[in-house]
Amino acid sequence: MGVVFGLAAAICWGVGDFVITTLARYMGSTKSLLYIQIFSLLSWLVLIPVFPHDSKGGPNIWAIAVAAGVFHVGGLVLTYKAFEIGTLSLVSPIASSFAIVTAFLTLVFGPQPPAMALAGTVLLVAGVAVVSRSTGSEGPVSIKGVPQAVGSAIAFGVMFWIIDFYVQKPLGYVYPLIVLKIMASSYAFLMAGLARRRGVEEEVQPTKRNVWGLAVLAALLDSGAWVAWLFGNREANTAVVTALASLFSAVTVVMAWIFLKERLNRFQWVGVAVILAGILLVSLP
Repeated sequence: MGVVFGLAAAICWGVGDFVITTLARYMGSTKSLLYIQIFSLLSWLVLIPVFPHDSKGGPNIWAIAVAAGVFHVGGLVLTYKAFEIGTLSLVSPIASSFAIVTAFLTLVFGPQPPAMALAGTVLLVAGVAVVSRSTGSEGPVSIKGVPQAVGSAIAFGVMFWIIDFYVQKPLGYVYPLIVLKIMASSYAFLMAGLARRRGVEEEVQPTKRNVWGLAVLAALLDSGAWVAWLFGNREANTAVVTALASLFSAVTVVMAWIFLKERLNRFQWVGVAVILAGILLVSLP
């Protein structure tokens, strides 16, 4: 069952990234961030009884959780922008490589990570270099959004390092997630309000799509992925479940290839494969 839950998490996160991209390209990154985070926060408030945990942390622990929330907000903003302006097949694997940043921080501030984690870091750097320097001769491919994707990976990597090493043990996963969602929703609400007050609207495509439905779907997929990951940890080794879940960007790449008609050249496909291999190596025990 641990394998099933890990794969379920990968599918939910992968499809969720595709839905986020669709929503951001039709209504802008700020509004899509606002709607998705509000619905995601509501879903986690409902899920508190499913994952009860007694908080043993004092004010300092909650302050650290808020610090993790700052990086979470930064990672979300950069991710949504990368998905809005970039080629999804390129930016999604890069943004999902945050586990390598966490491994690097572990190397610097804690026990040395396994050799496979270091090998994964090397593969990530090589993969990013390949996709960033290649030109899309087989289709309309741009490296636009790659800097935002790299920044997103760094921000989320720091966030997970803070949670794993300082917050998770005293608070569990659910309460920190609620803190992160509250901060993200508050930030998005503030930015959307400021933009509206200044009369600054994001340039988006006109659409008749049900944006509320897309926002709810993205939030449910994100929450569903976390729920699958948490249940998977109860059934199997955390490293195995995380390794399977970390392949979610492969799902996004396939969906972008099928539905968005994104066509990469052979070198860019090699770069994407190298990045995915690096993520998998870092997630393995």
